[in-house]
Amino acid sequence: MTPPDIDKIYPKFRDIRESIDRLKAFRGISLDEFLNDQDKQDIASFRFIVATEAAIDICLHIAAKVLKKVPEDYAGCFKVLCDHGLIDQELATCMAQMARFRNLLVHKYWEIDYSRMYGIITGSDLGDLEEFIRQINSCIEERVPRP
Repeated sequence: MTPPDIDKIYPKFRDIRESIDRLKAFRGISLDEFLNDQDKQDIASFRFIVATEAAIDICLHIAAKVLKKVPEDYAGCFKVLCDHGLIDQELATCMAQMARFRNLLVHKYWEIDYSRMYGIITGSDLGDLEEFIRQINSCIEERVPRP
């Protein structure tokens, strides 16, 4: 197997972490405040898109370069990683759901239920992004030779 390009992956980790930090800042406000502030909704949507797209980019890079696979869609990319033992099933399912929600934000933004976005921010989804970084980083450490 070809090792992943860490110079492509590590900056994506940074993008995910920065977005998580920005999203966590919204945990201190109420659902009502979030639902009544379009600026907060816009910032949260953008940071969720950035984090999710960074995870998708990592997934696509590993699928193509390491596994020589081309997933059918963004959500399916995480299944490919799971099928090859690079991430666990639970995480693959969570990340696929995030990819689908990202698609909704990008392509059908007028249909967004921002209480769902608030649930993502205040729930376990941000932890899933952190777990994605952890599991991918673990794979990298196993596959990339150290100088």
